[in-house]
Amino acid sequence: MKARDIINILEKKFPKINAEEWDNVGLLIGDYDKEVKKIQLSLDATLESIENAVSKKVDMLITHHPIIFKAVKDINEQNILGKKIRNLIKNDINVYSIHTNLDSSIDGLNDYILSKLGYSEYKILDFNEEKNCGIGRVFKLDEEKNLKDFIEELKLKLKILNLRVISNDLNKKVKKIALINGSAMSYWRKAKKEKVDLFITGDVGYHDALDALESGLNVIDFGHYESEHFFYEILMEELKDIDLEFLVFNREPIFKFY
Repeated sequence: MKARDIINILEKKFPKINAEEWDNVGLLIGDYDKEVKKIQLSLDATLESIENAVSKKVDMLITHHPIIFKAVKDINEQNILGKKIRNLIKNDINVYSIHTNLDSSIDGLNDYILSKLGYSEYKILDFNEEKNCGIGRVFKLDEEKNLKDFIEELKLKLKILNLRVISNDLNKKVKKIALINGSAMSYWRKAKKEKVDLFITGDVGYHDALDALESGLNVIDFGHYESEHFFYEILMEELKDIDLEFLVFNREPIFKFY
């Protein structure tokens, strides 16, 4: 099957137009007409994931995070990005990235996390009426829970060993919750306006955490990697009827806890 046919299947449900304006999604390296038999799915195009794709003779690497994000001023072996791009081109491996269009689309990554938590009814936090999609999901628990009890439930259902909590009271009752996978602390004020009891996202910085805490908003940082590494499960479901070979490769989380 040609790469363009695979891409068309994915973009029918998760169109590029649904990506944020600042994002860079789609076929970033390669040839739409390349014949594809083996696909590797990786959260990031790391050196390790590319080396694995080369060793396994992969035709197409599908990542969540774009390998090319900012302007590329040179491509050489003396910088990491240049080394990656050269290796991919030398081995004729397509790289396709599906990022915020996967996050925000209906039945995309935001929704998939909610389904893992056992919830299906929600309001989109930052809704784009024209595209019928948007970043963030606001949902309600069936009943109020202590924050510390919900934390344990979140860890169990998403298989997270450690997370960061910003709160003055772990016994506080929570029911209305906003959630955004990845790095989305910039949305905490919008979540606050929705009168949520808790905001869940990743990559929370000190000053945003302090501002949110002093405003009375509880926040959980459940990690960037931890909230997105299973993105491939959505894509494999969309491509399950195609006669292709799939493999998944993700390096361990960057942050370690001791």
